[in-house]
Amino acid sequence: MGYQTHQKQLLVIVENGIDISSLLPGLRSIGLSNIDLSIIIVNYKSWSVLTECLDSFDRYTPKLNYEIIVVDNDSQDGEIEPFSEKYPQVNFKKNTGNNGFAHGCNLGADNSRGKYLLFLNPDTVLTNSAAIDELFNFAQHNPNVGITSCRRINPKGRPEREMAFANPWLIISWIRAIYKLTNKAKIQKKFPENEMIWYPDWIAGSVVLIEKKLFNKIGRWDQDSFWMYYEDVDLCRKVKRQDKEIALLRNVELKHAHGGSSRRNPKTTAITKSEVVTSSHVYIQLHTQGLNRVLLHLVIFIDTLLSQLIKILFTLPVFWKTSIMTNILVLASISKYYLIALIKMTWRSAKLYNEQ
Repeated sequence: MGYQTHQKQLLVIVENGIDISSLLPGLRSIGLSNIDLSIIIVNYKSWSVLTECLDSFDRYTPKLNYEIIVVDNDSQDGEIEPFSEKYPQVNFKKNTGNNGFAHGCNLGADNSRGKYLLFLNPDTVLTNSAAIDELFNFAQHNPNVGITSCRRINPKGRPEREMAFANPWLIISWIRAIYKLTNKAKIQKKFPENEMIWYPDWIAGSVVLIEKKLFNKIGRWDQDSFWMYYEDVDLCRKVKRQDKEIALLRNVELKHAHGGSSRRNPKTTAITKSEVVTSSHVYIQLHTQGLNRVLLHLVIFIDTLLSQLIKILFTLPVFWKTSIMTNILVLASISKYYLIALIKMTWRSAKLYNEQ
C-alpha cells in the first residue's frame, strides 16, 4: 500500500475521530508522532536511482517512526517539483547551489526532527523490511558506537569494500595493496570472517547512522573543507576522537548502485575522479603534520599524474571513445586543480569557492 493511500486514510480517520495508534507503519513517515530517525538523502540529477530508493521504502516500510528528507543540490533540471508531487510524504529541500555532499547533508540535518540521523546515497535500495530497524536498534543499544553502517551490495551482487584503515598512506592504491599482502594475519585478526560485526576505522558515506546529539557535538560534516569525497573519513575520525567505535553490521544489507550522479559521461567522470584526488589532499592537510604531510602530498601528486599518463598511453584503441577520452579529461581536470591550488595556495576544491 502506497504513502498517498495512507494519507487519504488518515484524512478519513481524523475526520471521524478514530484512534490511529494501530494504523499501518507507513504512516509513521509523515509526521504523526515523535520521529526516531531522520533519513537524509542528498541528490544531484540522480532522479532515476532516487525513484528506486524512495519506492523501496514503500515496499519495505520500516517499523520505527521516521521521516525522509531529500536535499537537491540545485539540479536545475525541473525535476524537483514533479518529484515533490509524486512523493508528498518526503520533505524535499532545494539547496542554493551544488554546494557539495557535506553541505547537502548538513542542510538535511538542519531540517530534521529525528533523534538519530541516517545519511543515505540516492542509489541505495532497501531489499527487506528489517534493515533500517536493525541499524537503528543496534545504534540505540550500543552507546559505545558512534556511527553504524551495514554491508552494501553492488549491482554484481558482491559486497563493497568493508575493511578500511586510518593510516593516510593507505590512500595510495599501490601502497594499500602492498599493505594487504604483507599484513594478512593482522587484517584477519581485525576483520574475522566469521564475525557479523566489524569495527573499521571508517565507513563509506553512502550509509551512515549517527545520533544527532553526537553529530552536532563533533561539528557535523565538514562542508568548508570537502566538496565531495573523504568527508566520510573525516567524520569517522571525529567520532573516534570521542572514544566511539565505527560499527559495520555485515548481516544487514542494502543494495548500492555506486555512482548515481557521478558516472553518467566522460566529463562527469573526470570531475568525479579529480575530486577524489582533491579531497585526498584536503584530508592529508587536515590530519597529518610535518614531513609526513609533505611526503604524502608529493607522492600523491606524482602518483596521480604518472598513473593518468600511463592510462592514456596504454589504453587499447578499441576503447577510444570511453577510456582514453575519459583519462584525458581526468588529466586535464587534475592539472587544472593543481594549477589553481598553486595560485590560491589552498588544497580545497575550486567548487567550494566557485572557481570551476
